[in-house]
Amino acid sequence: MWRVTDRGPDFLVIGAQRAGTTWLHRVLSQHPALWLPPVKELHYFDRPDTKRTILEPKERRRVGLKRLLSLDPWLINYWLRARGDEWYARLFREAQARGLVAGEITPAYATLNEKGLRRIQHMNDKIKLIFVMRDPVERAWSAVNNAAKKGAVDASTVEKSIERARESGTAARSAYADTIRRLEMVFPANQIHYCFFDDLRDKPEALTFDVLSFLGVEPVPAVPMRLPLAVNVAAGSKPIPLEFSRQMAGDYLPLVRDLCQRFDGPPHHWRVRYERLLNGGVG
Repeated sequence: MWRVTDRGPDFLVIGAQRAGTTWLHRVLSQHPALWLPPVKELHYFDRPDTKRTILEPKERRRVGLKRLLSLDPWLINYWLRARGDEWYARLFREAQARGLVAGEITPAYATLNEKGLRRIQHMNDKIKLIFVMRDPVERAWSAVNNAAKKGAVDASTVEKSIERARESGTAARSAYADTIRRLEMVFPANQIHYCFFDDLRDKPEALTFDVLSFLGVEPVPAVPMRLPLAVNVAAGSKPIPLEFSRQMAGDYLPLVRDLCQRFDGPPHHWRVRYERLLNGGVG
């Protein structure tokens, strides 16, 4: 039964895909005042038609029957109970009852429309959102190659990789200005924290401090946190083909210029690189 005190998560990391959210999950999970689910990416708000998690073939492969057989109460609820707002809130209830700040990380939430974002707000109007952005060309290349490794797409040539990167679903995940616009139509600015993969890679301590401060927990916990190396730095260390970079730079330069109107730092570096590529340079 839904309880008056149930509020769903206290925070969400909503993207972008291939922008270090796995790294953030590993780091935030270490903080003694925070709690994240044992399963990264719950996909509640972006898969409203899913009735029970166990019915999803991808979930069965991702989580594994062996973990379910452990009879962990959280996993049993996650896998077997009918999905709905009560089900989702219940995933965080025990941690919140212990006084922990509870949240989850699902990059796909960055592509939710206004209606989907209002579902989140309706559940918890005080929720905090963290949105990580990465150089759109690098992000697209990483996403295409990750999908190719899983056998989901054919990226055997540069042309096919570009075609995949330009598909609406892939392109939407790099349309950061559109995501920001939708977020700020629904949530107050003080409930949204924007950050960049570049800082995660180059200044992980400073980025971690900022994120923890935003979440309202001690940014320097008594027990030191171990910051792993940044993941997804390059798609399996596979260099980005020059033609891919040039084509994608042409697609994304207008979007990056929009970001430069608002943010210092990384977007300006992206813009300079894209302009150099489009003027015949090598980036």
